[in-house]
Amino acid sequence: MKARYIAMPASGRFAPWLPLVGLLGFIALWGLVTGLGLVRAAFLPTPGETARAMGRMIADGTLFREGWASLQRVLLAVGLSALVGIPIGILMGAFGKFEGLLKWLVFPFRSAPITAFIPVFMLFFGIEEGMKVWFLFFGTVVYIIPMTFDAIRAVPEQYVDAAVDFGFSPWGTLIHFVFPAAWPRIFDAIKVCTGIAWTYLVAAEIVNVTSGLGAVVQHAQRFQNTPKVYAGILFILLIGNATDLVLGLIKKRFFNWEP
Repeated sequence: MKARYIAMPASGRFAPWLPLVGLLGFIALWGLVTGLGLVRAAFLPTPGETARAMGRMIADGTLFREGWASLQRVLLAVGLSALVGIPIGILMGAFGKFEGLLKWLVFPFRSAPITAFIPVFMLFFGIEEGMKVWFLFFGTVVYIIPMTFDAIRAVPEQYVDAAVDFGFSPWGTLIHFVFPAAWPRIFDAIKVCTGIAWTYLVAAEIVNVTSGLGAVVQHAQRFQNTPKVYAGILFILLIGNATDLVLGLIKKRFFNWEP
């Protein structure tokens, strides 16, 4: 018999506080490790030092100026990925000829070391802003295409059967039945790829260091300002999770249906 695993939800009056307890526990462990000197300060600053560095970045406008530059790059790159990748993924998922034509050109890149392509993008686009955006585009479009393909293929056959019964053509079936049913999962693909773009951000921004939180981290590392390095990383983490939360709320509000 196949084993079943049941996720038991947290219950009780303290359940809503468990995430906060976990976070505070991590910070306490961090403080203990640094306070006892188990890790050198050059490698890991104390939570207090990191918090003060974050405060200085907020006070002098670094967070808003550099964070906005990074956010613009991520949103532009993901927007281009959606504009290019979603139609390709839909065509591959809906029509076998497109799948056969493109799958060996697209799918292998899901396992490719994307950062290894940075020198190639530098050759084609130089080291200015365009290179950063196109690199982030490449790093996300190779995922959004197969995820869109999977979303189309996951639409129940009953939807297609219903469209045929109503006399819809293949294109009509795709537009009026398949795509609307697949859209929540396609939006999830956009959400996931936005997170992927944040993971590649530092690699993109350390080339010709000019602006962005990745540039802040690189400058701080160069001058051995370890608290600022961690502060920049934490701000990337916070902004990345904030964009994920916003996209999740958008999906819940406007695209909360499943086939």
